[in-house]
Amino acid sequence: MELFAYDSPLLSYTEFKRILGQEIKRSERYCEYLSLVIIDFSSLMERYPLSQKERAKMTFRIGERIKESIRETDFVCPLGHGKLALILAGTSKEGAEYLAAKLEEGILPLLPLKAGDEKGRIKTMVISYPEAGNGKQNLLKFINSYLLLG
Repeated sequence: MELFAYDSPLLSYTEFKRILGQEIKRSERYCEYLSLVIIDFSSLMERYPLSQKERAKMTFRIGERIKESIRETDFVCPLGHGKLALILAGTSKEGAEYLAAKLEEGILPLLPLKAGDEKGRIKTMVISYPEAGNGKQNLLKFINSYLLLG
């Protein structure tokens, strides 16, 4: 199910897979960093009586806000209700972790939080290529585990 308008700044899942493949090849060819970030705020959204459509709209709106705050060469794709994936070309693991922490701070005000909801409920996962001891196989394993690209 596609939730995107044609002029959306977010990638569809199909486009995300295609661009990710291109970026992996480019990173390998030019020995440049490539970082992937998964942002998961689904546990916060599940605590509220939102319909599936409302959750999808909220995820889409947060994805658009993230896209506005990152470089044009970076990409965002909604993975589901409360999960987003980012492709950060030319970004080291440290840079991606820093960005993930900043984005986490920026996402919290966009969620319908109640008193007692904590920052720790947003999970971020980061993997970068190439990193010490982290070859292409580890990157592909991460992609298959978290993005279900097969």
